[in-house]
Amino acid sequence: MVRLADWLKRAKTEIDSLDAELIAVHALNFKDRTEVVLNENKDYDTSKLDVMLARRKTGLPLAYILKKKEFYGRDFYVDQNVLIPRVETEQIVTAVLNIVAAEKMLEPTIIDIGTGSGCIPITLKLELKQRGLGSRVFGTDISKNALEVAKLNAERLKAGVTFYESDLLTQVEGLPDIMTANLPYVDVNWDFLSPSLNYEPALALYAGDGGLKLIKQLFDQISARKIDEKKRFLIIEVDVLQNEAIIKYASERGFKLIAYQKYMLGFSY
Repeated sequence: MVRLADWLKRAKTEIDSLDAELIAVHALNFKDRTEVVLNENKDYDTSKLDVMLARRKTGLPLAYILKKKEFYGRDFYVDQNVLIPRVETEQIVTAVLNIVAAEKMLEPTIIDIGTGSGCIPITLKLELKQRGLGSRVFGTDISKNALEVAKLNAERLKAGVTFYESDLLTQVEGLPDIMTANLPYVDVNWDFLSPSLNYEPALALYAGDGGLKLIKQLFDQISARKIDEKKRFLIIEVDVLQNEAIIKYASERGFKLIAYQKYMLGFSY
């Protein structure tokens, strides 16, 4: 048995202080970090904490150790079959909610391409429901393992989202009112990448052509199947270094830029 304060003192010399406290919260089944402070003078079996500390010291992201990551105010289950949800990706959700409101959509059809953990479509389904709006929301991924994670999250959060396997739009019928996509866009040759990315699935991270290969394919597939004049929307996550090239590629295919953020671009078509 070890006094919690002593364990924390040691752990905080080896990993980030916040990570050490979050490990304590998780391993000791505390409600939040306040309970860490309230119980730091008590003795605990720290064997579970030590295992988690050792894993974090290897560089394994904390989200994979805790098996969860917060996104838009909700906890999502994550493992190494899916990318860890980033706060930057929340820009996609906000952009879609703004479009639904501006266009006065009552029951939009939304498809998320490359859904991973399912955090985007699940969040959209729940946020629209909170606003009193119906929706038909789907998520696709090329990875069967990622789809299992997404389905688990939808079940745990009681979100009526349908997930199915598809390589971009190959198994998608028609075009939805709104399409979202956080596709692989990382160029393996970038020299500023975090070492922690080595623990995340390469299939969900890296793409050829300077990271633009799949994004360009998505624009091409949408262009090839648009046969009417109905206004639709595409919201994608990108790196700021790619914005100019993507905007040019999209505009040449009839897409109109409607939203611009550091890590997000929105188009109508």
